[in-house]
Amino acid sequence: MKPFEKEEFNIDFKWRDLVKRNFGIASLLIAVLLVACQPDSAPVTRPEKPVRLMSPITGTPVEKEEPKPVIMAMINNHPAARPQSGLQLADVVVEILAEGEITRFAAFYYNRLNGVIGPVRSVRDYYLDLADGTGAVVAHAGGSPSALNRIREEKKPAIDGVHQDEKHFFRVDFRKPPHNLYARLEELSRVAKQRDYPDYSGKPAYQFSGEAVTGGGKAAGKVRLIYHKLYEAGYQYDPAKQQYVRYTEGEMQTDRETGEPVTMQNVLVIFAKHKVLDYVGHRAVDITGQGKGYLLQQGKAVPVEWKYRDGWIVPYRDGKECTLLPGKTWINVLPETGEVLLQ
Repeated sequence: MKPFEKEEFNIDFKWRDLVKRNFGIASLLIAVLLVACQPDSAPVTRPEKPVRLMSPITGTPVEKEEPKPVIMAMINNHPAARPQSGLQLADVVVEILAEGEITRFAAFYYNRLNGVIGPVRSVRDYYLDLADGTGAVVAHAGGSPSALNRIREEKKPAIDGVHQDEKHFFRVDFRKPPHNLYARLEELSRVAKQRDYPDYSGKPAYQFSGEAVTGGGKAAGKVRLIYHKLYEAGYQYDPAKQQYVRYTEGEMQTDRETGEPVTMQNVLVIFAKHKVLDYVGHRAVDITGQGKGYLLQQGKAVPVEWKYRDGWIVPYRDGKECTLLPGKTWINVLPETGEVLLQ
């Protein structure tokens, strides 16, 4: 090979090697620039956990929050009024003596404001103390003079089925007066809205927990509540369904509309001072104070103290508020001479 040919070969080789190296460096620089010029990575969005809406009165899930009133209906418990309609729909029911040996129910409706309820009867003064907790609209059929005066003077929201509001109630033909006055919750709710009666604030009535307060409790699979020698109520626990079934005068209480038994998750039994005021038998019942009682949950009865707080009768134990199981609650207000028999 000639000398100039060898030199030409070396130059060509060096040139190609230089190009390769520069091309590699250039590629690296371009890659770095491309990465540097990329926009910042978008933050990773994690789906928010859905907020579980709970009823402030039963502690059970609800589909949506909506402004609406609480209806407190006075429900008759005379033998001629049984079986009643709509007690199974109520979120909270309070049973107190009216006159003589007869009790009356204050049934609170909030979660479900549709369905037939009744028979509707008259209101008493001490039931109005219960309505204060929710600003409930009182659905009633007249009342004692003191109760009617209080409704008028305190301007309490009320719908009276025997005076000015008869058209919002109806009479049935399968019962005789005064045990035949009924109402529809839809109509009562509509009237409350029309009159601009206040909606419930949504403040929880009780503290709720999935665990029952059973420590130190006594067996309470079957319970008899003796109001006096002429009347008793009762409850029997169903462990399969984890609920109590209501009994009145030894017979299972059912709903007239469905035939289903009346059931609940919590039963609060309290003792309160009772005083007969007149020859008619009108009573004063002190439910705005405090006293002793029992909380029945999951087949156990736990001794408790009770206090009237913001319109609600609330159980306490060792100075701390007792939690209720999510679901319905019945409250039995016994005279101090009443008895609680546990089995």
